[in-house]
Amino acid sequence: MATEQMTPETTEQMTPEMHKQQEAVQTGVEAQAEQTQGQELAQQQEEEQPEVQAQAELQGQEQAQQEAQQAGQPAGVASVLGGTLQQQIAQALQPVLRDIQQQMAQSVRQQMEQELEPVRQELHQQIDQALEPVRQELQKQIDQALEPVQQELHQQVDQALEPVRQELRKQIDQALEPMRQELQKQVDQVLQQEVESAVGALFR
Repeated sequence: MATEQMTPETTEQMTPEMHKQQEAVQTGVEAQAEQTQGQELAQQQEEEQPEVQAQAELQGQEQAQQEAQQAGQPAGVASVLGGTLQQQIAQALQPVLRDIQQQMAQSVRQQMEQELEPVRQELHQQIDQALEPVRQELQKQIDQALEPVQQELHQQVDQALEPVRQELRKQIDQALEPMRQELQKQVDQVLQQEVESAVGALFR
């Protein structure tokens, strides 16, 4: 925007208000010039920014690929070694863990048995006491129900054994008869000797 060039005479003739207006016009012109310059600079930067950004991304990708190539093989080897070592440790610890588990289970089982033993005995005693009247009643009923059967069985056994008993008695009597006769003969002889001795003593 063009401004009029004022001579010293013209400036002297200007009032204070005119001075203020002139300063305002100059300030506006300077501000507009700075704004235009800033817009041109920003547009230039925007045009250059995609190219710079693309170059930076390309450099970052190349660097990442190089780092991955450098670290890929050691990382893979470390992973394999770590997995193998972990598997060996797990296999070595498996028997120990199994023994510990068995010992813990046995200890818990023994402790439970010890703690439950008084309870079990008390329950057994209570059950026996509660069932004793029932057992006695059942035994009484069984005895009453079996009494006729027992008598019948006893009678049948006696009848079946009677011939055997008589035969045994007969055989015993026959076996003992010679001994009885011999004993009787010896007794008779002893008595006869005693009688003869007594009679002979009387006549002396």
